[in-house]
Amino acid sequence: MRGLRLILLHMLCSLRRGRTLVRLGVLCIALALNGSGNTLSAQAGDVTGIVRDSLNNETLPNAAVMLVGERFRTLTDEFGRFTLVNVPTGEHTLRVEYLGYLPLEVEITGDSAIPLSILMKPDAFELEGVTVETSTDIIQPTGEISVIKLSPRKLATLPSLGETDIFRTLQLLPGVSGTNDASSGLFIRGGTPDENLVLLDGMTVYHVDHFFGVFSAFNADAIKDVRLFKGGFPAQYGGRTSSVVDMIGKTGDNENFNMSAGVNLLSARAVTEVPLGGKGSWLVSARRSYTDVIRTGLYNSIFNTLEGEEEEEPQQTPQGGRGGGPGGRGFGNFQQQTVQPDFFFYDLNSKLSYSPTDSDVVALSVYAGEDKLDESSLGSEITTPNGQTRLTPDRVDVSDWGNRGASGRWSRAWGSRFTSDVLVAYSEYFSEAALDVASTRFARGFREDNEVSDFTVRLDNTWRPFQASDIGLGFQFTDTEVAYSFQRLQGDSVRGGLDMGGAGALTSAYAQHRWLPSDRFNLTVGVRASSYDQTENLYWEPRTSIHFKVTDRVSLKGAWGRYYQFVKRIENEDVLEGSRDFWVLAGERLDPLFAEHRIVGASWEDDDYLFDVEAYQKDLTGVSQFSTRSRRRPGQELSDLFFTGTGEARGIEFLAQKKQGRLTGWIGYTLADIDYELEGFNDGNPFPASHDQQHEFKTVASYQAGLWTLSGTWVYGSGRPYTIPEAQYPIELLDGRMLSYIHVGEKNSQRLPAYHRMDVAATRRFESDRFFYELNLSLFNAYGRNNIWYRQFDLDELPMIVTDIKTLGFTPSIGLRVGLR
Repeated sequence: MRGLRLILLHMLCSLRRGRTLVRLGVLCIALALNGSGNTLSAQAGDVTGIVRDSLNNETLPNAAVMLVGERFRTLTDEFGRFTLVNVPTGEHTLRVEYLGYLPLEVEITGDSAIPLSILMKPDAFELEGVTVETSTDIIQPTGEISVIKLSPRKLATLPSLGETDIFRTLQLLPGVSGTNDASSGLFIRGGTPDENLVLLDGMTVYHVDHFFGVFSAFNADAIKDVRLFKGGFPAQYGGRTSSVVDMIGKTGDNENFNMSAGVNLLSARAVTEVPLGGKGSWLVSARRSYTDVIRTGLYNSIFNTLEGEEEEEPQQTPQGGRGGGPGGRGFGNFQQQTVQPDFFFYDLNSKLSYSPTDSDVVALSVYAGEDKLDESSLGSEITTPNGQTRLTPDRVDVSDWGNRGASGRWSRAWGSRFTSDVLVAYSEYFSEAALDVASTRFARGFREDNEVSDFTVRLDNTWRPFQASDIGLGFQFTDTEVAYSFQRLQGDSVRGGLDMGGAGALTSAYAQHRWLPSDRFNLTVGVRASSYDQTENLYWEPRTSIHFKVTDRVSLKGAWGRYYQFVKRIENEDVLEGSRDFWVLAGERLDPLFAEHRIVGASWEDDDYLFDVEAYQKDLTGVSQFSTRSRRRPGQELSDLFFTGTGEARGIEFLAQKKQGRLTGWIGYTLADIDYELEGFNDGNPFPASHDQQHEFKTVASYQAGLWTLSGTWVYGSGRPYTIPEAQYPIELLDGRMLSYIHVGEKNSQRLPAYHRMDVAATRRFESDRFFYELNLSLFNAYGRNNIWYRQFDLDELPMIVTDIKTLGFTPSIGLRVGLR
């Protein structure tokens, strides 16, 4: 133990910058190692235990544990463990609540030193011999400001476009944009998807979708707990400025072998759970589309929508960056004849959990997901509309993108009041696209590659000296590498492009204190300090939140915080070529993104209903956008490529929820705006961001009708802004080269028509002695609304030709899931 202490202290003291970080890091390590001298049993008056699913022994993280009528309350940790400190002797009623499960009450004594084993039952009832899941809603505001829990287990009853989707469900919440059919990325309170910290078992995920944004990259069958922090998140989270999505993967049944499988019109999936001698389990979940083998009607509908309009001449049409933006798939479209694309996606989750002792848990998690597309074709003779015959060019068009990652975690309880978690994680995002079009008259194309890798070591300590105090201390080191390359090709020559790359090390430490003097009041105060080697600066991020229950049903809440982000995805919104977004690191010539959050709110809640309102304001600096005024060329300085400036996001959100009964659901409304002001851009005038949407209204309902679950959603959003190009013409540079200049109107001065869509679904569960079957029927865009995705402009014709590219119309889908009981 002494040797380990010396090694860790040496590692911390070898840091060249940030003495404050070193001191905080040493304190974290010292507290953790000092805990090794504690006994493993609970101290006198402490009530400890673990909360599990009664059906499969899955541990339940973030469950609420409390003593009825008393001020003692806490949440379980990631591994389902909890402690209530200094419980008086005598009898008490312990109550446990978890989203998607029936509340459980247990009689306990305060002087018991035996850890409790709490088994929770899913909220279900028996009807004609069939277990029907119902009675509580899919989401649960936690009482903390801007924090909402999601139950992945109940998502299958909602309408879906073929895939049960965690992120698409989050888009149905107020404050989260839900009107982009081609992006499962989350635009939250004026933020963009890259400004969200997305964690899966501690590893950072940079790209969150499949199928060019139509589906999220996470298989809901492999996830057991999701928490969304829409803003004002605590000091333990860092590196992003908008929000946090913290997902915990399933661990599996540690006593029984289980498996399930599912199929829909796009993909097939399977989950296997293998027990490891009662002390652990191994879960493997895999999903793969079969779209490269069987092209269903659903697949053709989605792909044709993403293709947009076919062009007669070989010209580039507007395309959108993967995961969002006003356009298609982020690469040029030189296609002149019908091509059968070869496309598929897959993802794999594997998690091994093992408890060698009652105080230790070791977990290893692996994730991999990838999309592959090949639209290559050989030239052929086609007949044009005027009756002429011509030979189309040969075309090589391939791309793939995805994520890979792994995390290892060791969690130890050094007694009943102190725990430590050590995490080592690696993740990477990759995107590659290549296009070559060649004929006897021309040869052109492009190459585009973007890679982001992230290596993280993290230590988190939680100490509860008294029931009214939770103290968290942590230390984190993250090394990030980014590489981006774009080349425009003409024949054998590179006619323009961009090469960017770099590496940055971020060293952070945090401390936070949550004070709960009574069951009506809690206050959290924290600070995070980060040293970034590319700027050699120390960044302070103080944060605080407060929650006060005025009465048993009425609460007031507020939060404030400062946040920095050092890796950013840059929006390159080209009005002709579309959005090719790419990742870059902050450094000497590109400032970190900074946001200051201010949030206030109030709520009224009883056992059946919740009414919640929150207002927010975010001030942003370091906002960056890639220049859209000219074609990219090599040799340009970064300062020539970017416009930078400030931004401001404001809004108010309303949520009305029915939480229990045969009919559950919610209604949400958001009034918001997000404006940017970039130096030297748009004549220095503020303009609405491309994802600005002033009004959004959403309603979600689920009704239990006998053996059927009927559900529906309706989403309305006011029009998003866009920019109109007015002309393009060549400019001769001083070195004699020609540059194509695009003259555009005022930035985002126009808006698309309003968006609205209704989806409906019906789900039926069947059971036998050994198996269960779950059938889901969904109708996407049930009344066939022709929403406009983006507008395409052709400046080669006078007057300019404007084409509306529509989103997906009326689309039915069906899915089946089968598993062992």
